[in-house]
Amino acid sequence: MLLILIFSSTLIVSLISILAIFLFLKSGLYKKIERLISLAAGVLLAVVWLDIIPETLNDGLAYKSMGVIVLLTILVLFLIETIFHWHHCRHGNCADESHKHLIWFNLFGDGLHNFIDGVILATTFMVDARLGLITTVAVIAHEIPQELSDAGVLSYAGLSIKKIYCYNFLFAATAIIGATLAYFFASEWNVAPYLLSIAAGNFIYLAMADLIPLLHHETDNRKIAGQAAWFAGGILLIYVLGLLAAE
Repeated sequence: MLLILIFSSTLIVSLISILAIFLFLKSGLYKKIERLISLAAGVLLAVVWLDIIPETLNDGLAYKSMGVIVLLTILVLFLIETIFHWHHCRHGNCADESHKHLIWFNLFGDGLHNFIDGVILATTFMVDARLGLITTVAVIAHEIPQELSDAGVLSYAGLSIKKIYCYNFLFAATAIIGATLAYFFASEWNVAPYLLSIAAGNFIYLAMADLIPLLHHETDNRKIAGQAAWFAGGILLIYVLGLLAAE
């Protein structure tokens, strides 16, 4: 049953890549991506502070050890993102890069990122099904704006729509590989609290380094208020889900 839950959640997350690209290309939802980014940032931070960190401490990991792992995770993600340009075209320097170079950096970063998501999902489900379900919501929330961004980059780089669908789903499926490895080895080695700490660092970094900075360019007070409302909505969503799951 547990393995079915893990595979189902990772498959849903993988399929989100196709859904996000469809929305990007067909519905015009990308024009409102700031709302999705705000919501995702709130969801990620709420999952960290309301669910993952308390669960990690309940599993017996010392607070200081957890803090060190979270900080090291943030440092490693910073270095990886710097080296492999996970920010894609967000800094306006796409014209200085070859398109082929841009495609493979994008896909490699996306695959590695989704592999980590798979590990996180499997780990949280093995600790507690409630935590796994809440974490799945968090992963989906940040997956949508990420995949919208990826679709834009791959389209800019000249890939056809068919190839964008194919490559994004292929690299999104690395989440299943990560989940499988975590399922068969995490429990055997009793590393769940450490993986949860890595998950916390990953979500904090995603929210604070990748998502929130994208919102800082807004100067319209009404739009800023809207972003704050969606951010708060993300926090409220996780809080309510936590209450419902506990019943």
